[in-house]
Amino acid sequence: MKRAKARSNRKKKMLLIGAGIGLLALAAVPPYLQHRELAQEADRLSADLEQVRTEHGQMQKEKEWLSSDAYVEQVARQQLGLVRPGEVIVVRAKQSNGVPMKKDANGNIQIRD
Repeated sequence: MKRAKARSNRKKKMLLIGAGIGLLALAAVPPYLQHRELAQEADRLSADLEQVRTEHGQMQKEKEWLSSDAYVEQVARQQLGLVRPGEVIVVRAKQSNGVPMKKDANGNIQIRD
């Protein structure tokens, strides 16, 4: 009888220990899941930050180019048609439909009637 009671007490102790371990395991799951989610978000934010840094570097280079004298000169020449003093402007004539054109011996374009 004492043996049966001792076994019963041992089973109860083991059951209590098992239940305690189970409760501890259940209590540890939510913080683990939260940690995993935060780690994934940190990885995503790190990738976003790297992309923003790359874009910032490209924009800095573009800003430097747009504020350079070379860019201002390029825009003045291409869009405004400005030239430096002493430069000669060469305009290529376009042949329009219906108006015959030909070059003379000097390379000048002549319109024939």
